[in-house]
Amino acid sequence: MGQNFAFFLPIMMASFGIAFVIVWGWGARGAGYWSAAFFCVGGGFVIPAAARALPMPGWSLIADLLFASGFLLFSQALLDRWRPGWLLPTRVAIWALSGALCGLGLVTGTLPLELVASDFACFLLIAIPLVAARPATRSWPDRLLFAAATFVALDNLVRGATVPLTLSADERFLASDYAFLMQAMACVFGLFLALAALAASVSDILARYRDEAHRDPLSALLNRRGFEDRIERLDRHPWSGSVILCDIDHFKAVNDGFGHAAGDRVIAALADILRALSPSDAVVARFGGEEFVMVLPDRDAARAAGIAEDVRQCFATEVAARMGMDRPLTASFGLSVRKADDHSIHDAIARADSALYDAKTLGRNRVCVQRALTTTNRAARRA
Repeated sequence: MGQNFAFFLPIMMASFGIAFVIVWGWGARGAGYWSAAFFCVGGGFVIPAAARALPMPGWSLIADLLFASGFLLFSQALLDRWRPGWLLPTRVAIWALSGALCGLGLVTGTLPLELVASDFACFLLIAIPLVAARPATRSWPDRLLFAAATFVALDNLVRGATVPLTLSADERFLASDYAFLMQAMACVFGLFLALAALAASVSDILARYRDEAHRDPLSALLNRRGFEDRIERLDRHPWSGSVILCDIDHFKAVNDGFGHAAGDRVIAALADILRALSPSDAVVARFGGEEFVMVLPDRDAARAAGIAEDVRQCFATEVAARMGMDRPLTASFGLSVRKADDHSIHDAIARADSALYDAKTLGRNRVCVQRALTTTNRAARRA
């Protein structure tokens, strides 16, 4: 091993191990596995220096076990992102078999067996997550991480398959082409993998912070900022659909009679119903207080009214009884459709708000459709 590699690789691996400890403290998924993996691999690269300082048999087996452990942890970190827990017994068995074969190679003095067993085990351990990753690599951090892991897997496969070409029987291991290539490729592909994993972890953290900034903590629905952001993305392409406004009836009386904690539970219960009964492409948000909005792309007034009616009935029949309240809980709904000449979604929201006012005026606990829309539909039916 060259002197530059001897110092650079352990320091590089330990640096990334420390970086992932920090990222782990920020709550990034899998960061603990990444940290432990880089520390293990860095420990494997320290072994030659340790062997020179304290000559004793068995150092190479310790290095083999550290490398295998590092790659087992790499696979765990990748699968924690793409398919948690997949084939864990199989991966542990590969790790154990690698250790046994490396030990056999050491006992029998068969260095090629030891190297091939180590390389192929590392290849299998990091290749398994790549099989599970294909459906999950839609974002750029995942694609970058997939590419880095692929290069690392191919490096181990090619190196293991070419041991007879890179390791001469009459030369020391550290002076061999195998050792040089191992260190050189570890510098390149190890750095690539570390940076890709770090980028993916930081991207996850930023996405979580953004989601928290766009989400109402009580209802777990979008807040106004999140709603505007989602609608802005929706407006990038022409779309039609319906808008529903929802307001809990006599909500002040709920707070006054049962306390604000009970009022919070009522809001959360209605949010759960909206989330459960809305289509997957719906944009559902809490606009503040007891008012909610639901945007339903590609749903006409009739289909949207059916969804609103399902929510109304579910809320009226289930929530009060489930919470042990001795008074009915109801909600009113106003519905409008998006028009081609609307300047923004807020034009449709304003019409839905007018329909919601009608629902309140007519006695609450009902779904009202914007009057102009109703008149138009009736005229169309008469025609």
